[in-house]
Amino acid sequence: MNGAARRGFLHVVKWLHANRSEGCTTKAMDNSAMNGHLEIVRWLHENRPEGCTAAAMDQAAANGHLETVRWLHEHRAEGCTTDAMDNAALSGHLHMVQWLHENRAEGCTTAAMDNAAAFGHMDVVQWLHNNREEGCTTDAMDRAARQGKFEMIKWLHLHRSEGCSLLAMNNAAGAGRLDILQWLHSTYGMGCNNRAMEAAAFGGHFDILDFLHCEGLASCSADVSIKAVAEGHLEILEWLFQHYPEPIPSARLLRIAKRHDLYCVDWLVRTGKAVDYDMW
Repeated sequence: MNGAARRGFLHVVKWLHANRSEGCTTKAMDNSAMNGHLEIVRWLHENRPEGCTAAAMDQAAANGHLETVRWLHEHRAEGCTTDAMDNAALSGHLHMVQWLHENRAEGCTTAAMDNAAAFGHMDVVQWLHNNREEGCTTDAMDRAARQGKFEMIKWLHLHRSEGCSLLAMNNAAGAGRLDILQWLHSTYGMGCNNRAMEAAAFGGHFDILDFLHCEGLASCSADVSIKAVAEGHLEILEWLFQHYPEPIPSARLLRIAKRHDLYCVDWLVRTGKAVDYDMW
């Protein structure tokens, strides 16, 4: 019955209720509410004793099912938690955030603005900034950088004081967003760590690697070349050998290349960077 309720199969729920004795748990109403199956929520409320938990309203809010949230608010006593507004903000459901603000007392946490910023929901971020006091953390800008939300980053810089952390630079590098990386560096004077080069090598972002190298923002570790080989980025491997030959473990690279990319194998052997003893 729990599964049928989650999928919206009211006729199956009714049949199981009439013909089987196993019944259901609070997950039946929780999950049907999560998916906006209000007719099932009502039926369970009227015909079954299990009820629901706060997860019903939390999950319905996260998925933008306002009618279901209203019904639960009016007919059930379980209420919700701060997850309701936090996750509604994550999904960009401004109407839900506003309704919860006006009708419920649980409020939200800094995760609401952090979540909304991460996924570029500017209207939600601005509304939270103007109407609630929780604010955000450095996660807002850090995660916006990971998702490439440049306009969000600039808005947070102008209107909020939390700033960002080293993760913003690392995340921008991994996302291949040279424009964000350059802006963060010039605006905040920030550097990064080896994770930035690893992420850039893994993603094949040659321009990011070149910028980090020219600005002296990160050093190269063995993991950088390993990431490049694992993804078959031969041009990046060549560049790494040119600029950072010392930390590159050639024998280990060859073993990894054999599992992932034969072009890298050929280049390593042909240029004498590694010796393939299996050929002897």
